[in-house]
Amino acid sequence: MKLCSFNVGEINRIGVLMSNGQVADCNYAYAAYQKAKGAPRAQQLADVVVPSEMVPMIECGEHGKAELRLAMEYVEQHLDATGPCGERILYNCEDIHFRAPVPNPEKIFSMAINNKFEFERCIKPEGPAHPLYFSKYNSCLCGAYDDIEIPDIGIVGTEVEMVFVIGKGGKNVPESQARDYIYGFTVHNDITAFTLRMNREWLICVNGEGKQEKVMYPGRYKCFDTFAPMGPWLVTVDELPIDKAFDQTMEAYLDGKKMQEGSTNEMLFQVDYMIPYLSQAHTLKPGDLCSCGTVISFNEKEFDNADLRSYDGKVLESYIEHIGTMKNHIKAI
Repeated sequence: MKLCSFNVGEINRIGVLMSNGQVADCNYAYAAYQKAKGAPRAQQLADVVVPSEMVPMIECGEHGKAELRLAMEYVEQHLDATGPCGERILYNCEDIHFRAPVPNPEKIFSMAINNKFEFERCIKPEGPAHPLYFSKYNSCLCGAYDDIEIPDIGIVGTEVEMVFVIGKGGKNVPESQARDYIYGFTVHNDITAFTLRMNREWLICVNGEGKQEKVMYPGRYKCFDTFAPMGPWLVTVDELPIDKAFDQTMEAYLDGKKMQEGSTNEMLFQVDYMIPYLSQAHTLKPGDLCSCGTVISFNEKEFDNADLRSYDGKVLESYIEHIGTMKNHIKAI
């Protein structure tokens, strides 16, 4: 299934992509299905089994997905169906606003230098290799067609990435169970302020022995508002199995010009390693997000100098095969 979070006006809902290209309101679709079966409290049942928000829906697990499929089958056969009180179920994509698929995750993990070709070029500490990661904030999130706001902070660039969504809670997850924790996948662009990273967001510290150490933290250059567009779809693992997800084309285009091209199979550390590693330090929760890392640029020199802010009003397109395409306008602020 391809799920989404959307709103119509101020009403936030979750939807599912139907075979005719429309989006069905999951909660009202299930309520309509139960009412047709004669359930006396169809809406109350729907609010529990197929909730109207994404994290509670994820918490419903396989049972929730199975019940939603039944509702989809019902709506496919009754395209004029409405909710128990006449609520609208079907929408054209252009008539709704797509939010980030998981608008309020507890945690957003972002893998750093997880591309195996880039990782090979790095000087690394002794011992077994392990992922490096940082966190982004909910305030960074925006939808797949929202504006990306770029302040005057030097070069800001694109990093198209695949995100996997955690489906259930866990701590110290063994590798043999890691895949059981994946609910689905979505598209992310990890917008990055390259000039800030290189010129300002670091210090060289001197320890008691007089040795110098350069320290750098991504809290600012990765985390401006709107620096994490995601969506439009959360593609569940029943539609896109994990092995297939990690073998998909990834591309980014700026004003129609290709800036990045690669594959999700370039990610060095994948689910089987990342889930156990993350869960050693952090208790995973349903709806947590993990962005897997980006691909090497299509033209590295051009990529390094492409400042999104100079493309005010133009479109940044982020694409991952079988998952979706985002089209975000750049807004210089």
